[in-house]
Amino acid sequence: MENIKISSHSELLLHIMQLKSQKLRQEEEIKQCAKELVKSLSPISMIKHSLHELSHDKEVRFDLTKVGLNLGTNFLIEKVVGRNRSIKGFLSSIILEKISGAFINRNTPYIISTITKLIKPNQ
Repeated sequence: MENIKISSHSELLLHIMQLKSQKLRQEEEIKQCAKELVKSLSPISMIKHSLHELSHDKEVRFDLTKVGLNLGTNFLIEKVVGRNRSIKGFLSSIILEKISGAFINRNTPYIISTITKLIKPNQ
């Protein structure tokens, strides 16, 4: 802080007003920085940031797509064959899950591109 020569009462009042104004501005800046710090340290914010970074990773998106395809296939098999209806249904659902899992794991890129073309036909 610099030393300012004040020679009159009006200059003193003016300088006091400037200092009060500067103080209020700095307080607002500190409040804003504190809010940003608290927000960045919250667990929800950390999780959102991590998920946002993971969503841009090609391998993670590919793996999540494979998991989604497997879950969808297992759901359809469950509804069509009925795992809990009989022993035949249980055995056939297990066999179909193994076959569909192997098919999905071998053909995932082709399946993804086909689904993408169906969703966005102009691209």
